Amino acid sequence: MDHPRITVAIPVYNGLPYLKEAVDSVLSQDFEDLELILADNASTDGTEALCRLYAEGDSRVRYFRHVENMGAAANFNFCVARAKGEFFKWTAADDVCGQGWLSQSVQALDQAGPGAVLAYPWIQWIDEFSANLDSYGQGLPWSMGKPHERLTALLSDPVDTHLFKCSPVCGLIRLKTLRTTGLIGSFGGSDKVTLVELALRGHWVEVPEFYFKRRVHAGSSLAANQTPEELAQWFDPTGGKRYPMPRVTLFQGFIRAVKDAPLARHERWRCLRVMVKFFRSEWRVMGGEYKIKLREFLGR
Repeated sequence: MDHPRITVAIPVYNGLPYLKEAVDSVLSQDFEDLELILADNASTDGTEALCRLYAEGDSRVRYFRHVENMGAAANFNFCVARAKGEFFKWTAADDVCGQGWLSQSVQALDQAGPGAVLAYPWIQWIDEFSANLDSYGQGLPWSMGKPHERLTALLSDPVDTHLFKCSPVCGLIRLKTLRTTGLIGSFGGSDKVTLVELALRGHWVEVPEFYFKRRVHAGSSLAANQTPEELAQWFDPTGGKRYPMPRVTLFQGFIRAVKDAPLARHERWRCLRVMVKFFRSEWRVMGGEYKIKLREFLGR
């Protein structure tokens, strides 16, 4: 399929036992004009064999296997480079796409027009057995206004915003717009920066249905990587094991996002004022990270 409307990508490392359900939930969607990229990050379980079965049995599936684990960030970005669709969606190997997600998201973006860059649904948390847990995502603050207003909505609260769980990063995104961002960086929380970059480039559209089934289990990336150092290694195995200063790095990413966004000068200044307010709420935490880094440097 040379020009599908949608590319869905599953970057995966040792995706069993949940990968089959994730893949089936994509291939069984009622929207069929899609390709599915399976990007295998040198898995050591049965992921390779399962992926090859899907690639052999369905012409919409493209399978890539890396010779070594390049880290989650590089694998996520590899998928973007290989995508052929008008729209793009990342899907985790342990999550499930509810029936109708793709068709309703495409419809929402088509109706909203080219100024809308991302469509996202509500989230249903599921357990390791696919049983429903809590729901999430309704009523979170958002603005259809100017870029600085959208940035304000994202940074307004450390918990009750779309940045807290970062779920919209798995929404349906205009691929052309996504490729103008820095994609996923090699540090924990870099998907938050990607969402800020997208918000500075266009509107988001909420699809008010529980199409995103996000799995909670002991082997998930967040559960398996408890410390900032472990999470940084998951994103980039070559990055070393020093303290990564996650909040400082995140703030720096937000500043770069504002600096690099295609904004008029007056709008960029408004966004920078939002960042000043955000810094005032975060400076103590960032100061604490500099103290940890200094102690590490001094060998204490």
